[in-house]
Amino acid sequence: MTTLTGTGAPRTLRRTLSLWQVSAAGVGVILGAGVYALIGPAAATAGQALWLAFLLAGVAAALTAYSYARLGAMRPRTSPEFQYTALAFGTEVGFVAGWLMLVGDVAAAASVALGFGGYFGHLTGSSVTVAALVLIALTGVALYAGVGGSVGLAIALTAVEALGLAFVIVLGLPAWARADWTMSAGGFGGVFSAASLIFFAYLGFDELGNLAEEMHEPERNLPRALFISILATTLIYIAVALSATAIVPAARLATSSAPLALVARDVLGAGAETALGVMALAATANTVLLLLLAGSRSIYGMASEGVLPRTLARLSRTQIPVTALLVVLAVAAALVLSGDLSAVARLTDAVVLLSFGAVNASLLWLALRGRTSGGRARRLADVGLPALGVLLCAGLLVEGGWRWIGAALALGLVGAACRALVSRSRVGRDHASA
Repeated sequence: MTTLTGTGAPRTLRRTLSLWQVSAAGVGVILGAGVYALIGPAAATAGQALWLAFLLAGVAAALTAYSYARLGAMRPRTSPEFQYTALAFGTEVGFVAGWLMLVGDVAAAASVALGFGGYFGHLTGSSVTVAALVLIALTGVALYAGVGGSVGLAIALTAVEALGLAFVIVLGLPAWARADWTMSAGGFGGVFSAASLIFFAYLGFDELGNLAEEMHEPERNLPRALFISILATTLIYIAVALSATAIVPAARLATSSAPLALVARDVLGAGAETALGVMALAATANTVLLLLLAGSRSIYGMASEGVLPRTLARLSRTQIPVTALLVVLAVAAALVLSGDLSAVARLTDAVVLLSFGAVNASLLWLALRGRTSGGRARRLADVGLPALGVLLCAGLLVEGGWRWIGAALALGLVGAACRALVSRSRVGRDHASA
């Protein structure tokens, strides 16, 4: 995809990312605030069967990842929700799907930044909001420096956050043999409710599509990176849930604002709690970095297609969509000033699940019309798996609550109105130049 710089010279995004860089970025953006912060509220409803809630959420993510992989091979471009849904249902529906995911990215970044501020405040006593705003500002500097450096930083932070989770897993291993991992009093309903909340912990695999124009051989490497990141994070999450509930009863986890730090403190004392707090800072910072990276590319992709103002598609001399980046930084900062972690997580889930449902429906529609490639088994998979994905996304949406479904639908209507305004503006300019 070619666009213009501020000087009018044509430029394109650079293909510099390998399969393993993109896979590591996927693991990095999935791991983060979800497991570090939301494991407590999830334990309140899932009880000792918390591991099953993570597995269920992982299955839902994997079904949708299949749709992303198949559609990504057909159209490997930035702003994947817009591109994939437009492929099946046209640009109007595609724009709404892309808009919802963009809102979800920025809202999630704001909520995770607040999570960072919470951990930082716990360690230092500083203001949660100020720490979150400083993180967003520093993230903007890192992203402006270039995608290669941003992904390199993300890989380094991923190593730190993965070390923290590995630490929790190792601490809990001796207790696995005597643990009770059966369902709580809430039964499967409690597990499903927990899965609807911790689905937030899986958000991020979808963002890999926003790197399609900056990776080598995206038709082959994008599907591989999607499944590598989903599989790796699901195994890590299940192991963390098993260890956490083996050491600390689910009821105690549910009352903690830093549940994994509580696990470390119960085994090794206050020093370990501080170490886990530092690792949580790396995890949340990494998630914010990659969500804002994806959000800026999503705006760039839709602006390049003309469904957002084309000024948002302008690149700097270093091929960074700088205007789009400034927009996502400003919106995230505004949300930080008024956001609430739990509420924004629920809203993010609702917005993203609507968009995921549209992506799954797109592959299903294309497969039913004979527009996907492959043999009989692949065609059956292209019908069955996205159909299951639609049903599971719908179930998680309903479980999350009608309040958040209504809010997500309202945001979709706002996006449709913005699209109409952009279309009218373009028509007016065309008439004026005729």
